[in-house]
Amino acid sequence: MRGLEILALYSDQEDRLSNAEIARRLGLNKATVSRLCKTLMHVGYLRRDPKGNFRLAPRILSLSYPVLAATRWRHELMGHMRELAEMSTGNVTLAVMSDDQFVQVQTTGDPVSFPHTPEPGITGPLHRSASGRALLSLLDGQELYDKLAELRLRFPQEFETHADLTAASIARCRKEGFCASYGDWRPNIVAISTPLGETEDGLRVALSCGLPRFRAREHVVENDLGPRMAEAARSIRMMGIFKPPFYIADKSLRP
Repeated sequence: MRGLEILALYSDQEDRLSNAEIARRLGLNKATVSRLCKTLMHVGYLRRDPKGNFRLAPRILSLSYPVLAATRWRHELMGHMRELAEMSTGNVTLAVMSDDQFVQVQTTGDPVSFPHTPEPGITGPLHRSASGRALLSLLDGQELYDKLAELRLRFPQEFETHADLTAASIARCRKEGFCASYGDWRPNIVAISTPLGETEDGLRVALSCGLPRFRAREHVVENDLGPRMAEAARSIRMMGIFKPPFYIADKSLRP
């Protein structure tokens, strides 16, 4: 379990960690961290760089392949995603809910001019991101209450700061089909997200579009891009890949 906790410390913003930093983060002594990292290196999931820091090793990608292989439906949505990316000149992603986070499983667009490289595997918070809030809108009744209570317990200060925006975004997704976030997760990104529904095997999925904040115009986001995202979600639901959200009134979109 400690070994998995070490692997979970890494992100796109922290790709190398020292023995001392890992020990501090997890509250372990350095000798224990050395032993754990040695084991992870032996099985091929960590490596050491020339400066002695620990980095994830390429073999760890093999753990994600079975997950991606089981989401073949994402390839059927690439046409819609490319159209949105070209129209918005942004990056378009598919995100699924996983515990207290969202995980991106497909991306398209122009990563060169983007503040970060959008790739499958990027994770983010449910309670302070457009993708996360769109995914939360797919939960109903007690399930939504329990998930919000879980987020409040795990991230008390963050949750309270973003509670009103989260509630408003959930309501907006259900009423207008999309929500927007102006730097709530990453300060330099404006994101718009729309809930798609649930896959046959129980994954909840949202479609999102991200723009660098310096070229995102609020009136365009609210009056053009947001409604286009909602319309794209409606078109995608007609493909029959997803069970539509419980609040969709159009019975023709239901299996």
